Amino acid sequence: MERLFQNILNGYLSLSHKVDNSSELYKELVRELPKEIFSNLGRRKDFLVKGSMGQGNKTDYPWISILNKNITRSTQNGIYVCYLFKRNMEGFYLVLMQGITYFEKEYGKNKYKIAELVSNYIKSEIDSNVFSKNIIDLNSKRSSLGYGYEKTTIISKYYESNNFNENELLIDLKEMVKIYDFIINHFKTNNYDEIIENILEYERLINGKGLLVDVDTAEKVIKDSIDEEGTTPYDLNRTLNEVQPKVDRSTKFERITTPIPRKIDYLKKAKEDAKTGLIGEQLVLDYEKERLSNNEILSEYVDKIEWISTKSDYYGYDIKSYDIIDGEVKEIHIEVKTTKSKVDTKFQVSKGEIEASKKDKEIYFVYRLYNINSINVSFYRVNGEIEDNFELDPITFLASYKGNVSQSTTNN
Repeated sequence: MERLFQNILNGYLSLSHKVDNSSELYKELVRELPKEIFSNLGRRKDFLVKGSMGQGNKTDYPWISILNKNITRSTQNGIYVCYLFKRNMEGFYLVLMQGITYFEKEYGKNKYKIAELVSNYIKSEIDSNVFSKNIIDLNSKRSSLGYGYEKTTIISKYYESNNFNENELLIDLKEMVKIYDFIINHFKTNNYDEIIENILEYERLINGKGLLVDVDTAEKVIKDSIDEEGTTPYDLNRTLNEVQPKVDRSTKFERITTPIPRKIDYLKKAKEDAKTGLIGEQLVLDYEKERLSNNEILSEYVDKIEWISTKSDYYGYDIKSYDIIDGEVKEIHIEVKTTKSKVDTKFQVSKGEIEASKKDKEIYFVYRLYNINSINVSFYRVNGEIEDNFELDPITFLASYKGNVSQSTTNN
């Protein structure tokens, strides 16, 4: 890698303005270097590595990108790792950055402002002693492609020409990919446009902008939400993989992982969340049937398992099953909490569920499922009161007027 990077720095400015795909430097930038990077990353099937020096005319800012195919296959959109060369070829950067096309399409002249806002939030959640959060300098001209790259960069490290080595490049690359994976594992959707909107929604809430929309827009969104199918792949042949609580616990990227009360997409979100929840409950039902069947004492109770939530939400739990507690076979109440996030993030709990866990704490269990879009769904189960096992943050309240009748006025 060291040799190839230095070759590009040494020879790029001497190339003609037209891209020559037969030149040695083109082969090194577009073929050999991406191939070597891909090999050093263990040839991961979810990665796409490609290099470019432009199409037709040679770009001032050649690059090699590393894209997670689940998020993006293009440098125009999504979030990805990239090597960016300075226009004067004095050095290059390893960066984590965002594609600018979505921001151009959605926000026009405000694209850089919005892109920086999203970048700044992601920066605030990254802990690294290796990479800088300062703006990179590609020696770009304003409104050029390089200027857009500068504005969409999240973190970076700079390598000056003739002042880097192979070992440094490999260590930094693996560390950057580790951060890239960490961020993506917090996404509850693989649609990066939705991630951006989630971050911006929080900004609007913080700044008191509100979430109201006009009636025509609301009606269209409601209609689309009813007609549109959800995005979760419901036909996967999933299995539950039990883990220990807190193994994957994360409080990072809460603007991405925490549910936001929205007006505009409430029905659409409710529909998708309901489907996700049903998948989780079905998995737990199958798990409980197998668990009881494999136990000599509990096997006779398999037919007594009930899917309570299909009858009513009144009970405060989803499934009735059985377990051996203090040497006796007892009925247990299971509340299933399922999310798409690849790590254990916050989830919603109702007042009824909290009350039920208090009332039946000895037999009340929460089965926490996450990474529901995977074949191997992670889960753990905890017994007892919800408040004893989980930290609770109030995100919504029911309000009633505190005044009295004597304070009201009437017209006589």
